[in-house]
Amino acid sequence: MKVKARRPRRHIRRMVNRVCQAIFSCSRWNKSIGLAILHTTSALVLVGVILCLFVYDMWYVLPEIFDPYGLVYGFHLLLALFIVCNILGNMWAAFQCDNSVASLAKSRQQPVEGEAHLWHYCSTCQLQVPPRSWHCRMCNCCILKRDHHCTLVGNCVGHKNHRHFICFVFYLFLGSGLALIYNGIYTWKCKAFFVADPILMMGTYANNINVSGSDDITWMYVVATVFKLNMFSFVVALVMFSLQMFLAYRNSTCYKIMDRSYDLGWRGNLEVVFGKRLFWIFLWPTIESPLPHDGAQWPLELSGNNIVV
Repeated sequence: MKVKARRPRRHIRRMVNRVCQAIFSCSRWNKSIGLAILHTTSALVLVGVILCLFVYDMWYVLPEIFDPYGLVYGFHLLLALFIVCNILGNMWAAFQCDNSVASLAKSRQQPVEGEAHLWHYCSTCQLQVPPRSWHCRMCNCCILKRDHHCTLVGNCVGHKNHRHFICFVFYLFLGSGLALIYNGIYTWKCKAFFVADPILMMGTYANNINVSGSDDITWMYVVATVFKLNMFSFVVALVMFSLQMFLAYRNSTCYKIMDRSYDLGWRGNLEVVFGKRLFWIFLWPTIESPLPHDGAQWPLELSGNNIVV
């Protein structure tokens, strides 16, 4: 008997369909193909840049700085792998989180007695939503403690995935900073700084550069371009991480950055974002750290030793 080859093909089709659904859906609520393409393109560009920089630094730059067969090189390679895994892991975790009001238990989708005045009505969703919940036009739903919509993670940053987004930005900052050190040393060794900086190019330093051929100057332009892009990414990641830590410290959001109504003190504020284990969650994306509540009931600022609700 001939064995039919349809079953393996069916399994392959299912696997491909699941991967495509995971990639091309900007969130589990949004069906817009335009936004799906936007989010997919943003995520793929970011992942591509990260992987290209990883290969460039580990296989071209680092062997010029350290012995590729030595322990120091191995340590930096493992450190870079750890950073890349944390970037991609937190990026995926932030994408997977469901921050919608609909994710609450049915009993929690209505205000408890005495808290109805704290909830507000969403005219788009046509329902009452908890405090700090706001409608996202891209996700097409109300988000618990909405901070902003991030095209890189393809989801709204809110109550449940704020910690993953901050860790994602932190490792972007750490990785780009480490790469900037590597690329700075390598750019200096290649004498490509005169290409990176027009002032140095016009100065006496450029007159002392001996270029043996067109290939050398082309590679110098490549090295200088990577260095400048690396510096730009480092500054952007630093600004984003600083802003997010500032908001976490104040228990604020980008949506209402000046609102300090929910300030519970620095430790209480950080627990709201990072959970009970606080900064331990920075070690790995899968570390469990239970949040103090589900995002439907928000205690207000500390008044003396009491919490005003």
